[in-house]
Amino acid sequence: MDNRQKQLLNLVIENHIETAEPIGSKFLVSDARLDWSEATVRNELRALEEEGYLSHPHTSAGRVPTEKGYRYFVDNIDLEKVKLSKKDQIVLEGADLIKDREVGLKNLAKRLAEVSGDAVILAFSPNKVYYTGLSNLFNKPEFVEMKLVADISAMFDSCEDCLNNFFDKVEKTPQFFIGKEHTFGPMMSMVSFRFGENSLLSLLGLQRMDYRHNWILLKTVENLLVSAKGGSAFGGKDII
Repeated sequence: MDNRQKQLLNLVIENHIETAEPIGSKFLVSDARLDWSEATVRNELRALEEEGYLSHPHTSAGRVPTEKGYRYFVDNIDLEKVKLSKKDQIVLEGADLIKDREVGLKNLAKRLAEVSGDAVILAFSPNKVYYTGLSNLFNKPEFVEMKLVADISAMFDSCEDCLNNFFDKVEKTPQFFIGKEHTFGPMMSMVSFRFGENSLLSLLGLQRMDYRHNWILLKTVENLLVSAKGGSAFGGKDII
């Protein structure tokens, strides 16, 4: 992939994440103020589609990213440059992780759902699961189709089964899982990490989730859990 195609792929993904709409050449030339003609942009978008990074909805002149496109995108994010806003930092730091482990972690999960706009899955073990923020998903424009709502609801009904097949894939630091890379449905993406003896925390959203924002949110949570280690209720061993 040459530099021009990389730039166009990033623009398509970033704008689709924001708008939930297919992105066309006219939009890219006018709104992104590219120096290339619409014909040039169309040709490059067609090439990206042929290489499997974009797809072309039948009813639209624009294109949307594929799972392969998102994977390329997240693999090339410079995570060192991703920063968390002071507002989000304050919200997350407001969770009390010292007094009671389970209550504190559930409070943190609720705050994480609030600032991410996605769902949060908190597993104290593969068979003890708490989730919150489901309404965040159902408020997204993709869920005007009731079948999608039913599909995601059914997935949460079998959340423990999904986690049993997913736990061993997750490491101790936040990582991305896109589409078929996890067990929670091909239209979804996750950012997840393990902590404690056998616990897991995941942000679950559509494939067009804000990957940069969600990664720094979970990285911040990871640091908060490290800071809470040794607190009276955690006994210095269970939190992370």
